[in-house]
Amino acid sequence: MRIVHYCQHVLGMGHFFRSLEIDKALSEHEVTLITGGAPLSMEYPEHVQVVELPALSMDENFGTFVHTEPDGSKRALSEQEVTAIKAQRATMLTETLIALQPDIFLVELFPFGRKQFSFELMPVLELAQQNTFPYMYTVCSVRDILVEKANQQQFEERVISILNTYFDAVLVHTDPAVITLGATFSRINDITIPVYDTGYITPRPQFTHPDITRKLLAIAPEQPFILGSIGSGSVHPEIMEELAAASINLSSNLPHSLLISTGPFMSQEYQSRIRNLCTPHAHITVTDFLPDFINYLSAADLSVSMAGYNTTMNLLAVNTYGLVYPFDQNREQRLRSTNLQQLGALQILEQEAMAPEILSKQLEHCLTNPSPLPQHKVDLDGAAESARLLERLVSSE
Repeated sequence: MRIVHYCQHVLGMGHFFRSLEIDKALSEHEVTLITGGAPLSMEYPEHVQVVELPALSMDENFGTFVHTEPDGSKRALSEQEVTAIKAQRATMLTETLIALQPDIFLVELFPFGRKQFSFELMPVLELAQQNTFPYMYTVCSVRDILVEKANQQQFEERVISILNTYFDAVLVHTDPAVITLGATFSRINDITIPVYDTGYITPRPQFTHPDITRKLLAIAPEQPFILGSIGSGSVHPEIMEELAAASINLSSNLPHSLLISTGPFMSQEYQSRIRNLCTPHAHITVTDFLPDFINYLSAADLSVSMAGYNTTMNLLAVNTYGLVYPFDQNREQRLRSTNLQQLGALQILEQEAMAPEILSKQLEHCLTNPSPLPQHKVDLDGAAESARLLERLVSSE
């Protein structure tokens, strides 16, 4: 089976890594992953070939196309630059699909999101309607929760029209016991193509014994270990600065180790601020990226992070307790983390709790009074189930 997988990350890295987990599960097939966000230095499985479209990212408000500079800063692209990049991207995407003639065109998020990238996706979908790809199934891959829209009714009408006209199936990466897509998309029953709940997507730790990771970090078994992470680092970098300050406050009362991952997209200015704050304190280590993040999370006694899809599912996968700060520019992270907080899997941090003197007390409480985590039954097999559903779709011809 030949799969072309389109994934456009515009601000963070969550969409990219979730898509990559699906591709890993398709290990018996030929996968071409088409990306188009800020470049990531990654090692890919042998069966995955990568096509990088000229990069387009967006600002924090998802309103302006930007270019991410090597130092992590962002520069708004001119209208002429955007026009030229769009033309290059649209040509590359179309030519790649024509050359590969895939069995599956797996499209991440669109048409539920990425409307700004209709310029390159709609021409391909139109070609599919004209039988340019006679053996190709077009499948939408979407997470559990959609962000709210200014005109929700118009948005849902557009999504329904595109799905029912151009797509063959929808994979929703959720466990209905936690939340259904219908909770944020009222016209779910108007979708006439099959809609499958796959379960949530998350990697699993490489090491079955977290002590292996702790030894690599030179952390004694009895030493409390906190992992701080901020996803890509593109939003709310101050959270890691506040965590570092809280850890410094706590260190005299409760010796511990703190590992901070700033994320590869954090600006150099903010990375320098955090490193300068932490350098005098031997118990804190700062890195910009942890490619095997799940192993470190498994070894941690406590996690402090934002509340994105990937991080919260990672917490469930390794049963590590998390303090999470939701990105409140839209409802997605708060809605998910509220549901997971009710399961006892994590605790939401509000803005006032991020003050170092308050946060340090919260860290101390979590480390000295650990609550036994509930044995949740959340379905985390979403990558493997997505692969099975795609295989079934093609084999049903």
